[in-house]
Amino acid sequence: MRKRLKIFCLIGLFYFCIFSLCFNLNTKAQEDDYSIGFTEGTELIWEVAELDLMNFREVFGFEPNFEIGDQNRIIVREIREVTLDWIIEIEFWDYKTDWGLSGKTITLSMKKGPEYYDDYLFSLFPVEQYLTEAVAALPSEYYRDGLSLFKQGISDTGLDYLWKKEYDTRGILLTETFFDEHDQVIVKLEGTFGFIPFGITFIGFTLVAITAIIIVIIKKKSLRIKMV
Repeated sequence: MRKRLKIFCLIGLFYFCIFSLCFNLNTKAQEDDYSIGFTEGTELIWEVAELDLMNFREVFGFEPNFEIGDQNRIIVREIREVTLDWIIEIEFWDYKTDWGLSGKTITLSMKKGPEYYDDYLFSLFPVEQYLTEAVAALPSEYYRDGLSLFKQGISDTGLDYLWKKEYDTRGILLTETFFDEHDQVIVKLEGTFGFIPFGITFIGFTLVAITAIIIVIIKKKSLRIKMV
Protein backbone atom coordinates (compact mmCIF):
# COMPACT_ATOMS: atom_id res chain seq x y z
CA MET A 1 0.00 0.00 0.00
CA ARG A 2 2.83 2.38 0.92
CA LYS A 3 4.68 1.59 -2.31
CA ARG A 4 1.57 2.40 -4.37
CA LEU A 5 1.21 5.68 -2.48
CA LYS A 6 4.83 6.56 -3.30
CA ILE A 7 4.22 5.84 -6.98
CA PHE A 8 1.13 8.06 -7.06
CA CYS A 9 3.08 10.81 -5.31
CA LEU A 10 5.84 10.58 -7.90
CA ILE A 11 3.32 10.82 -10.73
CA GLY A 12 1.66 13.82 -9.07
CA LEU A 13 5.04 15.50 -8.55
CA PHE A 14 5.91 14.95 -12.21
CA TYR A 15 2.71 16.57 -13.45
CA PHE A 16 3.12 19.44 -11.00
CA CYS A 17 6.61 20.15 -12.39
CA ILE A 18 5.30 20.13 -15.96
CA PHE A 19 2.43 22.45 -15.04
CA SER A 20 4.76 24.83 -13.21
CA LEU A 21 7.10 24.96 -16.19
CA CYS A 22 4.26 25.74 -18.61
CA PHE A 23 2.83 28.33 -16.24
CA ASN A 24 6.19 30.07 -15.92
CA LEU A 25 6.64 30.11 -19.70
CA ASN A 26 3.17 31.59 -20.16
CA THR A 27 3.84 34.25 -17.50
CA LYS A 28 7.08 35.22 -19.20
CA ALA A 29 5.26 35.48 -22.54
CA GLN A 30 2.74 37.86 -21.00
CA GLU A 31 5.55 40.10 -19.78
CA ASP A 32 6.99 40.34 -23.29
CA ASP A 33 5.52 41.77 -26.48
CA TYR A 34 2.73 39.86 -28.18
CA SER A 35 4.18 37.12 -30.31
CA ILE A 36 3.31 34.29 -32.70
CA GLY A 37 2.25 31.16 -30.81
CA PHE A 38 2.96 28.61 -33.54
CA THR A 39 5.97 27.68 -35.64
CA GLU A 40 7.11 27.55 -39.23
CA GLY A 41 6.00 24.36 -40.94
CA THR A 42 2.60 24.35 -39.21
CA GLU A 43 0.02 22.85 -41.57
CA LEU A 44 -3.64 23.79 -41.18
CA ILE A 45 -6.74 22.51 -42.95
CA TRP A 46 -10.26 23.88 -42.56
CA GLU A 47 -13.39 22.10 -43.78
CA VAL A 48 -16.83 23.46 -44.60
CA ALA A 49 -18.85 21.73 -41.86
CA GLU A 50 -22.18 23.53 -42.37
CA LEU A 51 -23.66 25.56 -45.21
CA ASP A 52 -27.15 26.95 -45.70
CA LEU A 53 -26.86 27.76 -49.39
CA MET A 54 -30.14 29.64 -49.74
CA ASN A 55 -29.41 31.71 -46.64
CA PHE A 56 -25.88 32.42 -47.87
CA ARG A 57 -27.19 33.77 -51.18
CA GLU A 58 -29.80 35.88 -49.44
CA VAL A 59 -27.46 37.43 -46.88
CA PHE A 60 -24.32 37.94 -48.97
CA GLY A 61 -25.84 38.25 -52.43
CA PHE A 62 -23.50 35.88 -54.29
CA GLU A 63 -22.71 32.18 -54.76
CA PRO A 64 -20.05 30.62 -52.50
CA ASN A 65 -17.08 28.92 -54.16
CA PHE A 66 -17.39 25.93 -51.81
CA GLU A 67 -19.83 23.29 -50.60
CA ILE A 68 -20.10 21.08 -47.53
CA GLY A 69 -17.02 18.89 -47.19
CA ASP A 70 -14.74 21.16 -49.21
CA GLN A 71 -11.39 22.02 -47.62
CA ASN A 72 -8.76 24.70 -47.86
CA ARG A 73 -5.20 24.37 -46.63
CA ILE A 74 -2.24 26.46 -45.59
CA ILE A 75 1.34 25.75 -44.58
CA VAL A 76 3.24 28.37 -42.60
CA ARG A 77 6.49 28.82 -44.54
CA GLU A 78 8.16 31.69 -42.71
CA ILE A 79 7.65 33.83 -39.61
CA ARG A 80 9.69 36.96 -39.09
CA GLU A 81 9.58 39.98 -36.83
CA VAL A 82 10.02 43.56 -37.94
CA THR A 83 9.84 46.75 -35.91
CA LEU A 84 6.07 47.00 -35.42
CA ASP A 85 4.77 43.88 -37.16
CA TRP A 86 4.86 40.13 -37.36
CA ILE A 87 5.14 38.86 -40.93
CA ILE A 88 3.79 35.40 -41.77
CA GLU A 89 4.47 33.87 -45.17
CA ILE A 90 2.01 31.10 -46.01
CA GLU A 91 1.39 28.73 -48.90
CA PHE A 92 -2.35 28.59 -49.57
CA TRP A 93 -4.60 26.11 -51.39
CA ASP A 94 -8.15 27.38 -51.96
CA TYR A 95 -11.24 25.19 -52.22
CA LYS A 96 -11.27 22.70 -55.13
CA THR A 97 -7.57 23.21 -55.94
CA ASP A 98 -5.03 20.43 -56.49
CA TRP A 99 -2.90 19.96 -53.37
CA GLY A 100 -0.38 18.08 -55.48
CA LEU A 101 0.59 21.40 -57.07
CA SER A 102 2.28 24.36 -55.39
CA GLY A 103 -0.08 26.63 -53.48
CA LYS A 104 -0.34 30.38 -53.73
CA THR A 105 2.21 32.35 -51.71
CA ILE A 106 0.56 34.95 -49.47
CA THR A 107 2.13 37.40 -47.02
CA LEU A 108 0.17 38.17 -43.86
CA SER A 109 1.13 41.16 -41.73
CA MET A 110 -0.03 41.55 -38.12
CA LYS A 111 0.58 44.65 -36.05
CA LYS A 112 2.09 43.86 -32.64
CA GLY A 113 -0.19 46.31 -30.87
CA PRO A 114 -3.68 44.87 -30.20
CA GLU A 115 -5.17 48.34 -30.79
CA TYR A 116 -4.35 47.87 -34.49
CA TYR A 117 -6.23 44.57 -34.85
CA ASP A 118 -7.72 44.25 -38.34
CA ASP A 119 -9.77 41.04 -38.68
CA TYR A 120 -6.64 38.90 -38.81
CA LEU A 121 -6.72 35.19 -39.64
CA PHE A 122 -4.66 34.47 -36.51
CA SER A 123 -4.46 35.96 -33.03
CA LEU A 124 -1.23 36.93 -31.35
CA PHE A 125 -0.08 35.22 -28.15
CA PRO A 126 -1.06 35.19 -25.28
CA VAL A 127 -4.44 34.99 -26.98
CA GLU A 128 -6.98 35.92 -24.30
CA GLN A 129 -4.99 38.95 -23.17
CA TYR A 130 -4.46 40.05 -26.78
CA LEU A 131 -8.16 39.72 -27.68
CA THR A 132 -9.19 41.56 -24.51
CA GLU A 133 -7.00 44.54 -25.38
CA ALA A 134 -8.01 44.42 -29.04
CA VAL A 135 -11.73 44.55 -28.23
CA ALA A 136 -11.18 47.46 -25.86
CA ALA A 137 -9.80 49.49 -28.78
CA LEU A 138 -12.23 48.25 -31.45
CA PRO A 139 -15.67 49.67 -32.38
CA SER A 140 -18.72 48.54 -30.44
CA GLU A 141 -19.71 45.89 -33.00
CA TYR A 142 -16.85 43.72 -31.69
CA TYR A 143 -16.95 41.72 -28.48
CA ARG A 144 -15.15 38.76 -26.96
CA ASP A 145 -16.12 35.60 -25.08
CA GLY A 146 -13.15 33.56 -23.90
CA LEU A 147 -10.99 32.80 -26.92
CA SER A 148 -13.77 33.71 -29.36
CA LEU A 149 -14.05 37.06 -31.12
CA PHE A 150 -17.41 38.26 -32.44
CA LYS A 151 -18.27 40.98 -34.93
CA GLN A 152 -21.71 42.30 -35.80
CA GLY A 153 -21.90 43.21 -39.49
CA ILE A 154 -24.20 44.30 -42.28
CA SER A 155 -23.85 42.63 -45.67
CA ASP A 156 -24.03 44.34 -49.07
CA THR A 157 -27.65 43.22 -49.26
CA GLY A 158 -28.42 45.20 -46.09
CA LEU A 159 -28.95 42.18 -43.83
CA ASP A 160 -27.42 41.74 -40.38
CA TYR A 161 -25.04 38.88 -39.65
CA LEU A 162 -22.73 37.79 -36.84
CA TRP A 163 -19.17 36.68 -37.51
CA LYS A 164 -17.53 34.42 -34.90
CA LYS A 165 -13.88 33.37 -34.86
CA GLU A 166 -12.78 30.88 -32.21
CA TYR A 167 -9.03 30.47 -31.57
CA ASP A 168 -6.98 27.89 -29.74
CA THR A 169 -4.37 28.90 -27.16
CA ARG A 170 -1.73 29.28 -29.89
CA GLY A 171 -3.80 31.87 -31.73
CA ILE A 172 -4.78 29.51 -34.56
CA LEU A 173 -8.33 29.70 -35.89
CA LEU A 174 -10.32 26.65 -34.75
CA THR A 175 -13.70 27.58 -36.20
CA GLU A 176 -15.14 30.42 -38.23
CA THR A 177 -18.92 30.80 -38.28
CA PHE A 178 -21.38 33.26 -39.81
CA PHE A 179 -24.87 33.52 -38.29
CA ASP A 180 -27.91 35.33 -39.69
CA GLU A 181 -30.01 37.78 -37.67
CA HIS A 182 -32.00 34.82 -36.27
CA ASP A 183 -28.83 33.11 -34.97
CA GLN A 184 -29.06 30.41 -37.65
CA VAL A 185 -25.75 29.18 -39.06
CA ILE A 186 -25.10 30.45 -42.58
CA VAL A 187 -21.72 28.78 -42.98
CA LYS A 188 -19.24 27.18 -40.57
CA LEU A 189 -15.61 26.22 -41.14
CA GLU A 190 -13.87 23.84 -38.75
CA GLY A 191 -10.18 23.05 -38.38
CA THR A 192 -9.46 19.37 -38.98
CA PHE A 193 -6.24 19.57 -36.96
CA GLY A 194 -5.93 18.55 -33.31
CA PHE A 195 -4.02 20.45 -30.65
CA ILE A 196 -2.34 19.05 -27.56
CA PRO A 197 -2.09 21.89 -24.99
CA PHE A 198 1.49 21.16 -23.88
CA GLY A 199 2.69 19.81 -27.23
CA ILE A 200 4.46 16.64 -28.34
CA THR A 201 7.26 17.16 -25.83
CA PHE A 202 4.75 16.86 -23.00
CA ILE A 203 3.50 13.54 -24.38
CA GLY A 204 7.06 12.31 -24.70
CA PHE A 205 7.89 13.14 -21.08
CA THR A 206 4.63 11.56 -19.93
CA LEU A 207 5.25 8.30 -21.80
CA VAL A 208 8.81 8.10 -20.53
CA ALA A 209 7.67 8.69 -16.94
CA ILE A 210 4.90 6.08 -17.15
CA THR A 211 7.24 3.55 -18.76
CA ALA A 212 9.86 4.14 -16.06
CA ILE A 213 7.29 3.64 -13.31
CA ILE A 214 6.05 0.39 -14.88
CA ILE A 215 9.63 -0.91 -15.20
CA VAL A 216 10.33 -0.11 -11.54
CA ILE A 217 7.17 -1.92 -10.44
CA ILE A 218 7.99 -4.99 -12.54
CA LYS A 219 11.57 -5.12 -11.25
CA LYS A 220 10.42 -4.83 -7.64
CA LYS A 221 7.87 -7.62 -8.12
CA SER A 222 10.53 -9.77 -9.79
CA LEU A 223 12.95 -9.16 -6.94
CA ARG A 224 10.28 -10.00 -4.40
CA ILE A 225 9.57 -13.33 -6.16
CA LYS A 226 13.30 -14.24 -6.21
CA MET A 227 13.65 -13.46 -2.53
CA VAL A 228 10.71 -15.71 -1.76
